[in-house]
Formats: sequence, C-alpha cells, structure tokens
Amino acid sequence: MSDGARDLLIRGIAAAKAGERDEARHYLEWTLRQEPSSDEQIEVWLWLSEVAREKDEARRWVEEVLANDTHNPRALRRLAVLDGRLQPSEMIDPDHPPTIASTDGLIDVERFACPSCGGQMAYAPDGNGLQCDHCGDRIGVPSGPGALEVAAGDFVLALATARGHSSPQASPTFACTACGARFLLAPETLSLTCPYCDATYAVEQCDERLLIAPQSIVPLMVSQDEAGRSLTARSSHGAGDGRFVVDRLTAVYLPFWLFEMGGLIEWDVVHGGDTWGGEDNPLSGSEPPPSPIVVLACSNPRPGFAEAVESIDPRLLVAFDPAYLAARPAETYTVSMANAALRARQRALRMTGEKLTAGSGGIRLSLRSARMVITSYVLALAPVWLADVRFKEMRRLLVVSGVTAKVCSEEQSPNRFAG
Repeated sequence: MSDGARDLLIRGIAAAKAGERDEARHYLEWTLRQEPSSDEQIEVWLWLSEVAREKDEARRWVEEVLANDTHNPRALRRLAVLDGRLQPSEMIDPDHPPTIASTDGLIDVERFACPSCGGQMAYAPDGNGLQCDHCGDRIGVPSGPGALEVAAGDFVLALATARGHSSPQASPTFACTACGARFLLAPETLSLTCPYCDATYAVEQCDERLLIAPQSIVPLMVSQDEAGRSLTARSSHGAGDGRFVVDRLTAVYLPFWLFEMGGLIEWDVVHGGDTWGGEDNPLSGSEPPPSPIVVLACSNPRPGFAEAVESIDPRLLVAFDPAYLAARPAETYTVSMANAALRARQRALRMTGEKLTAGSGGIRLSLRSARMVITSYVLALAPVWLADVRFKEMRRLLVVSGVTAKVCSEEQSPNRFAG
C-alpha cells in the first residue's frame, strides 16, 4: 500500500473512533480503491462494519472478512454483537480487566448422606456412583453426554468479556489458614482435611468466590488401595526416592483448561544446510496446530501436578456434577483462561517446531502464530492422589495419577494426546 493510501486508512479509522460515520466511510471506501493488501483490506472491512448504519450492511462487511479469514477474532466478536450473543456493555479492555472482589457468606450445608446408615458418601473409583464409607451402600451419579460434546465455551466471546479474565459465578470455596491452599467445595461439605498440610476444619462458613464453574471432570478411577500399591512398588524398586513410608494418602481434584485449536501455524526454514530445498524439502509452509491442548490451571503447582494432569486423555471427560466432589476437595484455578490461552499457544508452537524438525538433521525454523486461533475452551477437573511420605529424615509430597495410578515425576510431561 502506498503512503497516501495508508494515510487514508488512518484518517478513516480516526474518524470512525470519533463517531464521524460519513467521514469514516468516505476515507475507508477511498482506501479500497487503492488496491490494498489482503490484511489492509480486512482492516477496512472491519471498520466499515463498525460505521455501517444498518445491521444488514454491517453483517455483509463482517461476512466478507470471514470469507477471507475464517477465524478472525474481531470479525467473530462483531458478528456475536450483531447476533445479540454479546452485548457491547459486557466487553472489556483486555489490558485492564475488571477486578471482582470476593464476598464472605454463610452457606447452607447438607452432606451426601447414605440413605441406609447416614454415613458419608464418596465417589467410587469403579465408576458406579457414590459409595458409603461405613456400610458400602451405593447411590448413582447423574450421567450425561461427554463434556467435549456439550460444555465447550466460545473462546472469542469469553475473552471479550470478564469471563476470560475473572470469574462470573459465585462458588463456595474454602481457604486453609495453615498453608493457604484454596479449594472448591461441594455445597454439602461439612468438614475438610487439607490434603497438603493435614489441618482439619468444620466448614461452618466459607467464601463465595466468583469463579468460572467447572464444565467437566475426569472422574477418579484409581482406588486408595491401588494408589498405595503403586507407591509401594516405587519404594521397593527405589526408583529415585529410595524406600519410603506413606503416612497419608488423600484424593484431590486439580483444575485445568482444555483448548481446541484451529487455523494454521506458518513456518519458514531459517537454515537448512546445503541439501535442504527443492520440491521435496520446501523452504516454507503451514501446519494445523496440535489440538486439544491441556494447560494446568494452578499458578504454583507442586512437583508432579503437570505430568499427572497434562497427560490426561481428553476423551475421559464427562459433564461435571457436584457429587464427584463428595469427600474429595477440588483446588480452585489460579490461572485465568486468558493467561492459560497464551500458554496453550506457546505449547502448540513448540510442539509444531519439534514435529517439523524431528529427523530433519537439525534445520532451524521460524514459526508464525498469527493465523493460529483457539476456537473453544473447557474448564475441567482431574483427580490425583497426594501421598505424604517419609524418607529417612525427610518428608515429601508425592503425586499419583487418579487415572493411571502412575507415580508422577517432577518433570513436566508433554501433552501426548494432542496432535
């Protein structure tokens, strides 16, 4: 684009921001006659949609953008406004997201009680509902379609509003005063033993925090006995930890974000050696990003958390029900959806680079993520067993996957189900 045409576009945008619709239209349409580049043309169409006086005209300009750039977030956001799915008053400045204070409040508590003996119920790892800790009787947990079928949120809309940066729903949470950990509680919870420091509380009052509610969950699939056997096997083999004694074993759910990725990652060969090039070895191209991407939602994770959560198969997700949290607390998320999305994009870039360079003799690539998009998200919970162990004079917290019974190491594992 010439400097004169660029000046026309700048004038058109300035007029649009000042509310001068006719003047903005004049400069923007003039810009289109100067043969702009595809990116600059999209910018003009987006601003023409903003200054259009009729919804039908605004929609035509937005559809023009989406015909050329299917996942353009500004166009998708504008279309949501035109369709009434997003109110302009809900939109926020992402650089200055709102701060929503928590409120203290009493909650009515009613435990998951056994209908036969009144004992405490907990979710059974065999998947057959809640089981009484005292008499063994069971009650069912409502079942429904998989979380990925029904619970995915619209990423573009969430990021445009406070949902992507803070928390819209009042949820009962409890903070341990001994170690500071905060947990999401089932409304029926009467007592809680902190899985990290073993402090015990009677839950008479808790905070109501504004949180995005979990949409799905991976149910606990490993019993306490199975987790204990995995720890015993590791201790017997001395796999890095030597022989240790397990003092306490507690199940807890950890939060994570799951993102469906779309669009393309573009790449160029920066250095390919003397033999790289030609039809069989192109110097540029594009790849769809790996999907889905799982991101742990704990800002200060304990060793082993990432491996236990980010290696989970998303196909195990089911729709969330509070009954899964009976006698098993869930840690609240401390990484917002917006920040987790940035990590998902970084991981997708890294995984794509590793895939392209594997077995290529060490070529160096330049990757571009401008055309990569996140199409949807899910906030979910995954189970782990926390083991308080003694090794000689030391104490440690080991993590056992609540899905595979694997004793997780301190190294973060790749998301092996992505791609």
